[in-house]
Amino acid sequence: MRDGRRRFVGSILAGLCSLLAPLPALAGDGEARDRIAEVVDAARHPWLRRADLRDVRAELRALYPEGSSGLVWFEDGRPAPALEASVKAIGDGAALGLDPADFDAGRLAEAARAAAAGGAPDRDRALLDVALSVEWMRYLSAVHGGRVEAPRAGRGPDLPARRLDLPRLVRETRAGGDPAAVVAAVEPRYPGYARLKAALARQRALAAAPPLPEVPLPAAKVTPGQGWPGIPALRARLRALGDLPAEPSPSANPEQYDPGLVAAVKRFQERHALVEDGVLGKGTVTEVNVPPSRRARQMELALERWRWLPDPGRRVVVVEVPRAELWAIDMERGTADLRMRTVVGEGRSHATPMLAASISTVVFRPYWVPPPGILKEEILPKARTNPTWLDKHGMEIVARPEEDAETFAPTEDVLSRVARGELTLRQRPGPRNDLGAVKFIVPDAQCIALHGTPYGRLFGMPQRNRSHGCIRLQDPSALARWVLGREPGWDDARIAEAAARERSTTVKLRDPVQVVFVYGTAAVDPDGTEHFIADAYQLDARVEEELARLSGIARPGSGRPAAR
Repeated sequence: MRDGRRRFVGSILAGLCSLLAPLPALAGDGEARDRIAEVVDAARHPWLRRADLRDVRAELRALYPEGSSGLVWFEDGRPAPALEASVKAIGDGAALGLDPADFDAGRLAEAARAAAAGGAPDRDRALLDVALSVEWMRYLSAVHGGRVEAPRAGRGPDLPARRLDLPRLVRETRAGGDPAAVVAAVEPRYPGYARLKAALARQRALAAAPPLPEVPLPAAKVTPGQGWPGIPALRARLRALGDLPAEPSPSANPEQYDPGLVAAVKRFQERHALVEDGVLGKGTVTEVNVPPSRRARQMELALERWRWLPDPGRRVVVVEVPRAELWAIDMERGTADLRMRTVVGEGRSHATPMLAASISTVVFRPYWVPPPGILKEEILPKARTNPTWLDKHGMEIVARPEEDAETFAPTEDVLSRVARGELTLRQRPGPRNDLGAVKFIVPDAQCIALHGTPYGRLFGMPQRNRSHGCIRLQDPSALARWVLGREPGWDDARIAEAAARERSTTVKLRDPVQVVFVYGTAAVDPDGTEHFIADAYQLDARVEEELARLSGIARPGSGRPAAR
């Protein structure tokens, strides 16, 4: 990737002279000038599907100053090499999870062929020039920052729109003549995005192949060793999906659910966040029957959301929310140093949002101060019913944040003062503390934190959307070692000591660590293993709706993933 960026920069420097020179003018430039002015002033193009150009009006005025008859993509009346290459790059957008039709790829290609054949009127070349500038800017914006900005689709205030200097990129594309390098330079740099993009090609190939046989839903659960008529179709599907070896061991009974097929079903269940029991129930068979075209669409929607994230820094913690997994990535080395399971927010009002922020502080043996909703809806009613409940759960009522602060007995008057915010209820550090041994503070992140938990059994569940929105960590001490790895004096021994002591220890990071939460119902491991997860927050459908609104068309096969 770095070598590619160097080549791209080199090509730009080589074309610097052409950037500084005035854009070439057409013969008969008066007609071109008039047509350009008409389109730019009206902010409307006569043959683009998204004819309204107000989204790029300012950029067009920078590319085509008032009175200019110079065309960006032509030279001496002929298409410059970058014109055809840029049209092709837009046409290849499906490989990035984008729909080329959204950027008028077909109409651009048709106009480019006509211009290359010669004889096109000046007005037609001017229209093609402006059209390609418009759609190239839109395409680069979509590649870099996605198309959806609606909060209802999951893009909240922590993910502001990512802007590019689009006129500069248009000129660099024209000068360098390598549109593919420009696209690569603005794509997200997250490894999860790159893996997903690579896997998309495989799902597209499966979708283009002859249809796979449908596996019938079993009337009752099929257990290992049983015979079942749906086994041949199941075998064919799992072989195509890569869960069953291409040459399975022969079976005397082709309808027997043999050990090799059981192992393949368990692998499939693990990849789809199902219980790995090897039993064929309606839920597993329903997921097996999801068509590859739908899986490809899940990947496309996940790629859209990766584009919402800011560029990663030197080190970044990535939480994949639907999959409930955390990755600690050293971007300088290109390595995933740490991977662990997490627990994320359940649906409805406790959903974990997509966000981008930084871990600023690590707290060992933290106190837990319940948020207002949990305090009023869950804890106070129990404390009022049972006066010993708070002490049993290691909770105390104080007026000050100091560790040695005076505590108050949970009388009705005191509990009422807690409800009014006059006193604070907190849970003492200890083995039952809801934050576990370590807490990672993320300022300005909608009160979301990463922390340990005493409920380790949750990490064994295939679907782990069980929290009130925060991220519970399978191994918080391991994340502490990684986060504090560049902080002076914080070696493994000191971290272990801080995590084991009774009193709290707070560490302010000199170099805060970037953290991002991404929502995608498709994900890919470094070894290429593909995972598809239930859309617990029903956000895929919302992104579908927003993309359809932006493109002005309804997409085939855009229904929600099958329910588990």
